[in-house]
Amino acid sequence: MDTMVSNAARKYESQQVKQVKQTPLARQQPKGWNRLERALMVVGGAISLLLIITLLSTKISINNRQHDLQDLQARVSRVKNSNSSDRQEIAALTSQASLKRAAHKYGLSDKNSNVRNINR
Repeated sequence: MDTMVSNAARKYESQQVKQVKQTPLARQQPKGWNRLERALMVVGGAISLLLIITLLSTKISINNRQHDLQDLQARVSRVKNSNSSDRQEIAALTSQASLKRAAHKYGLSDKNSNVRNINR
């Protein structure tokens, strides 16, 4: 009788194993997004897009201002060079030799006894 019970138990166990193998495991199907999740994704996407557009706009604006600054610095440099050149020309024209040449050209004479040089 023991063998009968033992055989019955084996049959029962094998049937249980077959049933477990035959029935597919319960797999959870992914559920779709609910309204809150969709709304959060839309809002998050819109905010991300807005930030990207703002960043690009800011970078373009900064680049334009940098070009304007470089142009302004170039203009300042040209004006400084022009001023320096003008100062040299003024110094050359107000020199004693230049004044004597101009006086001689127009028939003027220089009386050194009546002239005083004042330098600051």
